[in-house]
Amino acid sequence: MNTQQSFEALHPRAVAVVVDPIQSVKGKVVIDAFRLINPQTMMLGQEPRQTTSNLGHLNKPSIQEMSNLAMQYITAVQEEYEEEDEPEKLAIAKVGRKDAKKHLEQLVSNLMSSNIGQTFGAMLDTVVF
Repeated sequence: MNTQQSFEALHPRAVAVVVDPIQSVKGKVVIDAFRLINPQTMMLGQEPRQTTSNLGHLNKPSIQEMSNLAMQYITAVQEEYEEEDEPEKLAIAKVGRKDAKKHLEQLVSNLMSSNIGQTFGAMLDTVVF
């Protein structure tokens, strides 16, 4: 406390920063900041602590900003809904089109059948003649 008193005497905005070893665990460090309370303010019955808030500095959004935000939200929801229907739309769009993998498998199967038939015929021709 003496060290903090001397720091506060040097600079009126001095703050003691303390790492709490009890609450700190691996990956999470608990840090607190403290200032000493002047005993004279306690005797006068004044509140020694100051509270700060950003509520006084916040501006309420205008009607136009709220409307724009609502339109952005509606657009995002619609896009998400469209993405959910995407597989169904793709399936409908592919109706009547050939599946490339099945088409290639069919061509390979036909070609191999033809090649096996020709090879078998050539073998029989050599044996017979």
